[in-house]
Amino acid sequence: MVNLFSYVKYSEASFPMTGQYTALLLLTSVIWVLLWIGYRQNKINDEIKKKEKEERINAKTERRRKLESLYPNRKTNF
Repeated sequence: MVNLFSYVKYSEASFPMTGQYTALLLLTSVIWVLLWIGYRQNKINDEIKKKEKEERINAKTERRRKLESLYPNRKTNF
């Protein structure tokens, strides 16, 4: 238990950056960059799909409005 709380000098607590740790750091960095690129591309695709959907809905309502304007409303009084 005493060794657990023992004082470690700064010079003895250095972290050796070996080739394995460097490779792990590079691999992790590449994975994060690829995830960010995928997220950004997915966000762009979602925005394009949302815009296309809104355009389809607006075109559909515009066609319905034009079609309704051709036929006058009949008022029925009973």
